[in-house]
Amino acid sequence: MGRFCRTITTAVLGLVLVGGLGGCTPHTQPPLPTASQSPESVLDASCPILPPDTVKAERIPQGTPAESIASVLNSYSSWVNAGTDVLRGWADTADTVADACVEGLAEQGRIAYAQTIFTTHTDVAWQDYYAGQQELTAQTLRNAVAANNDGQGVQGRFELLKEISSSATVNGTFLKFDAIYRPAPGTPADPTDWAGLAKPTRWYVELVPFDGFFIINYIEQKPAVGY
Repeated sequence: MGRFCRTITTAVLGLVLVGGLGGCTPHTQPPLPTASQSPESVLDASCPILPPDTVKAERIPQGTPAESIASVLNSYSSWVNAGTDVLRGWADTADTVADACVEGLAEQGRIAYAQTIFTTHTDVAWQDYYAGQQELTAQTLRNAVAANNDGQGVQGRFELLKEISSSATVNGTFLKFDAIYRPAPGTPADPTDWAGLAKPTRWYVELVPFDGFFIINYIEQKPAVGY
C-alpha cells in the first residue's frame, strides 16, 4: 500500500500554521448518491440499506501530548474497525454479506475519517494513504464475515510501545512514538502484517486545533528498530 517511508502532509502547511486552517477546513458534506444508489442508501442497490453518515469517525480531542498519542491510536483503532456495528445489524437479517457490500462499507469509513480527522481529504497526495486505510478496514470486515463474527468480540487495536518525544505550541502538537497493531484474537495470519503495522512502527504526527478537536496535518509511519 506504499505506507512506509511515505511523508503525508498538506501542501499549505505554512498557511495552516500561520493563519489558522483557512482553505484547509474539512469539508463535511456527504457525497451525492450515484446512479446505482437510492437516495436512502450510499451503497449499491444490491446491498442492505446504509443511510448517509451512518459510519462516523472517532475524533481526536485536544489534550496533552501523552493524551493526544492515546487519542490518535484510539481513532485509528476505530477506523480499522469502522462499520463492524453495521455488520452486526446485517448479520441479524442475512446469512451472507456480499464482498461488494463489505467494500462499500469500508469506503464509507474512509470518507468519514478523511473528512473528519485530517486537514484535507481532496489532496491527490493523500489518496493512496486513505485507500490503504480503507483496505485495512475491509480486511477487518472480511475476517469478521469469514469467521461468522458479528463484531461483538474483542477487536484489533493499536497499542503504544513507547513515546519518543513530543511537544506542544499554540500552533500545533508534534508527536513521535512507536506503536503496533494487535489484530483481534483468532484473526487469520496476514503475510503483509496489516501493511506492516502489526510490527513495531515509528509514528510522526502533527496535530492542529480545529473546532474544539485536533486534526492531522502531517503523518509518517515507518518501521521502528530495536524491538
